[in-house]
Amino acid sequence: MADPLLREQKRLYGLPAAKFTTARNARAKELRKDDPELADAVAKLPKPSVAAAAVNELVREDPSEVRALVQSGKRLRAAQEHAVAGKGDAPLPGAVQEHRAALDRVQRELRRRKLSAPTLEKAIQSVRVASVDPELQPLLERGTLHEDLHAAGFGLDPSLVPSRGKKPSPKPARADAAAAKKRERLRTARKGLEVAEAALDEATRRAKAVQRDLDRAAKDVERAQRAVDEASS
Repeated sequence: MADPLLREQKRLYGLPAAKFTTARNARAKELRKDDPELADAVAKLPKPSVAAAAVNELVREDPSEVRALVQSGKRLRAAQEHAVAGKGDAPLPGAVQEHRAALDRVQRELRRRKLSAPTLEKAIQSVRVASVDPELQPLLERGTLHEDLHAAGFGLDPSLVPSRGKKPSPKPARADAAAAKKRERLRTARKGLEVAEAALDEATRRAKAVQRDLDRAAKDVERAQRAVDEASS
């Protein structure tokens, strides 16, 4: 059986942000008599930001694209772990490219919505962050985000670096060589990620420029059509 609270979250976070508070309070009141504990949990659900609500709405309208993005985010994280563990960075460029392509598709869908520029930027950033975070991926895939998410980019997560177990202390020379080798692997992995991030930022910039050109062209067509209509009347 599905988690009752999760079921309520999916229903409420599928609503426009403007309707959330009224619907949440009404639902909590309905549940109060039969399930006070669930009613309290529902009443505490935070109202989603406008950007989060837009992402949640997109998930419900086109879940396949968001699902593909989350899966590519999981593969990207696995590739990061692979690189940091010193197993080579061969999977990393392909994983970055796959994730970037999936992110671009979701961004295009968000740009088709009537969002202000700041809200669109927040929605894109939230999708980008949630898609590579194991704790946020389920929220994104279910369409139950409630806040704007922020991160510098796809930097290496310190938690991905293997922890050192309690082993007998090696000889100083061997320890220094092992540490130097690990630092070199980490530098190589970080360099690969920096290159990938730069490519992603450039692609995002070009996409924004193309969208601005399209908007201007659409306005030009609109003005020209009005001129034709006026001349014909």
